[in-house]
Amino acid sequence: MLRYQLLITTMLIAMSSAGCAFIAGKDDSGAAGQDAKHIRLNYVETLRNQASLRGEGFRDVVHTAGTPTTLLQPNSVFADAFRVYVTDQTLPPRVFIFDRGDRTASILAIPVPPADGKLLNPLGIAVDVGNVIYVADAQQGRVFGYDRNGALLLSFGKTGDLAYPMGIAIDKRRNRIYIADSHAHLVKTFTMLGDRLFDIGGDGKADQRLTSPAGIALDREGRIHVLDSQSRRISIYEPDGKFLRTFPLSRGGVGDSIKPRGIAVDSAGHIYVSDGVNNNILIFESDGSFLKTWGKSGNLSGDFWTPQGLFIDERDTIYIADQTNSRVQVYQFIK
Repeated sequence: MLRYQLLITTMLIAMSSAGCAFIAGKDDSGAAGQDAKHIRLNYVETLRNQASLRGEGFRDVVHTAGTPTTLLQPNSVFADAFRVYVTDQTLPPRVFIFDRGDRTASILAIPVPPADGKLLNPLGIAVDVGNVIYVADAQQGRVFGYDRNGALLLSFGKTGDLAYPMGIAIDKRRNRIYIADSHAHLVKTFTMLGDRLFDIGGDGKADQRLTSPAGIALDREGRIHVLDSQSRRISIYEPDGKFLRTFPLSRGGVGDSIKPRGIAVDSAGHIYVSDGVNNNILIFESDGSFLKTWGKSGNLSGDFWTPQGLFIDERDTIYIADQTNSRVQVYQFIK
């Protein structure tokens, strides 16, 4: 009942909000006497179901809350110029497609067990230029590629190439797909058809090796930013896998306790990491310097409750899978 009441309150606020909200964020840098650098993050919308996508009223949203056409446990998110794709870890797992053109929300008609291409534990999603939808299923050790009708087009991992795939990132310029394989302690690189190219994170000094890669994000130059959840650090590599640098996920305080979940990079090089323990987003400079935290625990716009996957598109629109709030929050980074 409490969860439902919180959900209704969230929807009421989201649907009644008009215009954009300026989110300056909380500065935890501890730099006394200095002007904290502000990042302008304008609220755009909240995605939950078809009613929210169309901007319809509170009653329309409440009417569909808890139905099969409403997000319940969003985990990862990807967006292109026309659509927003979200994995939902409710049972059975689903993939939502929010279409900005016709303002509709639909569920990808993926086969159910025992058909090949079923989903058991989808933890990552990405879409290529040909509209193939790639979904990483950690439980099966597979990455599946579907068309928008849910037909299975291809899959990676049949021969044991993947142990526990989580994050996915696509390099459109180089026609590659990077997969964070957590249990293999590697980022594995494939062609778009599933041919394995090379691995990242298994060589070099101890601080250059990955222990539990969970998320991947590419910057505008194609550099690979890997969220290592176990060691709580970010490792950065060239597109060919050459190690560049690493830095710890810390706000500079003593005894920081964080649970990193998702990673994204904006066009200015800021690195965003979702924290599932403190219910906020950590923001770092491109060199790893801590900048600030964004958000707090709650269910209003700009609040988070177990934030998971992050994605930033080519227009610097930021998508946050706000899991326990059963929504995706959308913001715009303004330079």
